[in-house]
Amino acid sequence: MLKEGEAMRGRVEKLKGKSVAIVLVVLVLVTSLAGAWEGLELSIYDSWFKLRGARPAPDDIVVVAIDDRSIGEIGLLPWQRQVYARLLEKLKDAKVVCFDVVFDTPGTPEDNAALAAAAKAQGRVVMANMFSFEQNAGEVYQVPRFPVKQLASATAGIGFANVPQDLDSVIRRVTTVDTNTFGRPFPCLSLATLLTEKGLNPNSLKLAGNGVLYAGDLAVPIDDKYQTLINFWGPASTFQTYSFTDILNDRVSGDKLAGKSVFVGFTSASEHDYVTTPFTLGNMVLGGALPSPGVEVHASALATYHSEGFYRRAPLAVNLAVLLLVGALSVAGVARAKSPLRGLLYLLAIMTAAGLGVYLCWCCGRYWVNLATPVGLGMLVYTGMTAENLVRTELDRRRTRALFARYVPPAVVSDLLQHPEDIVLGGMRVELTIFFSDVRGFTSFSEDKTPEYVVQRLNEYFTEMNAIIFKHGGTLDKYMGDGIMAFFGAPIHYEDHADRALAASLEMLERLKELNKKWEEQGEPLFNIGVGINSGPVVVGNVGSPERMDYTIMGGEVNLASRLESMNKEYKTNIILSDRTLKYLKNKDELPGEITLLGETSVRGMVEKVLIYTVKAGKASEG
Repeated sequence: MLKEGEAMRGRVEKLKGKSVAIVLVVLVLVTSLAGAWEGLELSIYDSWFKLRGARPAPDDIVVVAIDDRSIGEIGLLPWQRQVYARLLEKLKDAKVVCFDVVFDTPGTPEDNAALAAAAKAQGRVVMANMFSFEQNAGEVYQVPRFPVKQLASATAGIGFANVPQDLDSVIRRVTTVDTNTFGRPFPCLSLATLLTEKGLNPNSLKLAGNGVLYAGDLAVPIDDKYQTLINFWGPASTFQTYSFTDILNDRVSGDKLAGKSVFVGFTSASEHDYVTTPFTLGNMVLGGALPSPGVEVHASALATYHSEGFYRRAPLAVNLAVLLLVGALSVAGVARAKSPLRGLLYLLAIMTAAGLGVYLCWCCGRYWVNLATPVGLGMLVYTGMTAENLVRTELDRRRTRALFARYVPPAVVSDLLQHPEDIVLGGMRVELTIFFSDVRGFTSFSEDKTPEYVVQRLNEYFTEMNAIIFKHGGTLDKYMGDGIMAFFGAPIHYEDHADRALAASLEMLERLKELNKKWEEQGEPLFNIGVGINSGPVVVGNVGSPERMDYTIMGGEVNLASRLESMNKEYKTNIILSDRTLKYLKNKDELPGEITLLGETSVRGMVEKVLIYTVKAGKASEG
C-alpha cells in the first residue's frame, strides 16, 4: 500500500507540473481551429519563397507592359482600340495574346471593328472580364463586366481577371473557375489562356469530387473555393517584359515573341494595378521586393500550370498531428530539463527540427504544413512551464524552510534548499538512526520547584543539547516533557548516520558535565541523562492533519530506541545502543570511547532478542 501511495503521489506531482502545459495545448488547439494563427502561417509561407529565392522565369511567357513610357509616347489612357489592334498585328505569330485589360465600354464602331478584326486574324486572343460586387437591399450581387459583344465574339477565350487576396491583402492563390455566372465552370484569365494554348474550350473543364479541376489532361488541385496556390517564380519583373510602345514602333521586333504566351497589362504607377505577393518588400521575414504588377500574377499562374508545380496545403489532420507532436515533445523536454536554459536549448532544437522539416516538405514536396502554430505552442509551453516551475520552486522553498526550520539548523535548511534532490519528505521507508534521551529523576526535581524555574532550566538544557544534535546533522523530532526525540539520516541522508548519532550522544554527555559544574557552583540541582540509540528502516514523512503537520518517523525501530533509553536505569549507564546501530557504524575505531557489550535482552513486541551495548566515555555527574 505504501508503494502504491508513493506511485500515486508521483503521478499527481508529474501531472501538476504539466498542468499549465496541458491548458496551453488545449488553448492553442482551439485557437488554431478558429483560425487565430492564420496570419502568422501565411507570413511563414511567404518567407519560404524568400528563402528559396527567385528562379529564372520560363522564356515562353512574356509581358508586354503598358508602362509610363508607352503612355508618354502614345497618350493618356484609355487608348483607342485601334492601338491594341496594331499591337496584335505585330504579335501575329505569338502562341497566345492575353489582354489583362477589360474592354467593357462601348467604344467607337471603328475602334471595335479594328480590334475585332485583328483578334480574329491573330486567332488566339484572350480577353479579360471582371466581376464587380454591388449591394441592394442588404444583399451582395456579383455583376459581370464582359468585353463588348463585338470583341467577345472575336476572341478565342475570355477569363475573369479577379484575383483573391488573403486576410493580409497578399495574393497567394488564384480562383480557377466561377460557377455562379453560367452554372458551369467559367475560367479565370490564366486558365482561359491555358485552354486557348491547348485548343480547348471552357466546356472541357471538369470539377472532380476529390478537390481537383481537370483542364484537359492537366489536374489542378483546388480547395473548396476553387482556388489553387500560385508558385511564384520571383518578385516584380521576373518575367521578360517589353514596353508596349517598343513593340508598336518596331524597336523590338514582334518576331521575338513568336511562339510565346504574351500577357498585355498595366505596369504604369498611374493605373494602381500593383499587388502584394510573397516576394513583396516588408511582407514579413527575409526581406522582399517592390509590389508586382497585377499582370505578372496571371503570368505566374500560367507558369504554375505549365510546370505543374502546384503547392498543396496540408489537411487539418496533418497539421493537428504536427501540432500535437511538437507540443508533446516540448512538454516532455521542458519537464525533463533541469534548468530553464536547458529547457530553452531543448525547445530550440525542437523548433529547428520542426522548421527544417516543414521547409523541406514545402521546398521538395510542395506541401504546405503549418509551422507558426506548433512553434507558438512550443514557446508558450516553455514560457508557461518555466514560469510555473519557478513559482512552484519558490513555494517549495518556502514550505521547506517553514517545515524544517523547527527540526534542523539553518545551515542544513540552506543546504536542503540548494540540493532539494537530497530531501526525504513523505511516505518513504528510510534507513536511519533514532535517538531518545531523558533527564533522570526529573519528576522529583520539578515537584518542589516553581513552574518558571522548571521551564527556565529545561530551556537552558534543551538549548545546549539541541545545538549538539544540529551540529552533527541530526533532526529534532520533538520534545517530550524532559525528553528529546531526534533522528539522523533524514531529511538529508547520511551514510554515517549511526556515527553521527553516537558522536552527538557522547558530546551531549560532555556538555552536560560542564553544565552540572556550573549549576553545582550556583547551588542548583544537577541533571543526569540516559540515551537510547537504535538504527534500522523506519517510515519517515509529514504526518498530521492539513492544519498541523509534523515531520516524524514511525516503526518498530523507533519503539526499540525508546525502550533502550529507559533501560539505562536498569544498567546504570548513560548510553545504550543496539547491535543494529553497531552494524551501521562506519568509523568504530575513531569513537571517543570504548564500546562494551551489556548483554542480550528481550523487548516487548519483538520476537528476536537484541544485543545491547554501552560506550564508556565517562559519566555525567550524579543528579
